[in-house]
Amino acid sequence: MTMPQAVSTALSRSRLYAALSRGFLYPAAGLVQEMSAYGQTLREALGLVPDAAHLADEVTFADETEGLEEQYQALFAGQTPPCPPYETEYTATSVWMQTQQMADVAGFYRAFGVDAGVTGERVDYVATELEFMYMLCVKEAIAEHEGNSDGAAVCRSGQAAFLRDHLAAWLPRFTAKMNTLGAGGYYPALARLVERVASMESRQFQREGA
Repeated sequence: MTMPQAVSTALSRSRLYAALSRGFLYPAAGLVQEMSAYGQTLREALGLVPDAAHLADEVTFADETEGLEEQYQALFAGQTPPCPPYETEYTATSVWMQTQQMADVAGFYRAFGVDAGVTGERVDYVATELEFMYMLCVKEAIAEHEGNSDGAAVCRSGQAAFLRDHLAAWLPRFTAKMNTLGAGGYYPALARLVERVASMESRQFQREGA
């Protein structure tokens, strides 16, 4: 049986967000071994999403997994990392504002049945926000498969709002920070790719009026 287009599209987008999220996980030894096929996984995920397929040729950076832990440590680790991978480090000008914004992110998660606290990471961590988009796409696909058009619409509305208010809003500053530092290699390239995908998705939701 042919999969309905709406289900197929949502699942393809979920695979892309899952792959992007995985790329920002801390590259402990076990994960680095698994990452040997990451470039191919990411290219395949991009190829499944028509609007993103043209970006697949830019994924050569993901075939180089040597020294990932050192790169991660140099950019993201420590009490005051040079380029923190957290939303509110770029959008909040005070501790109070940071608390409010993190509460808003957590509120999005709770509204869709996600408890991000179990990961031990901050709710505004880039990998966590990307994984949330993955889960919303999966929920959309399930709703579409079950014929629940209202449920699918709620999931798409949630994706549009989360991109607009959070993920797509801070990624340009995150990427620009790495450029300012003169950082090269895997993580800046991945950040640029994620920024382009989030921007592309945001524009698509705007066209749809979501």
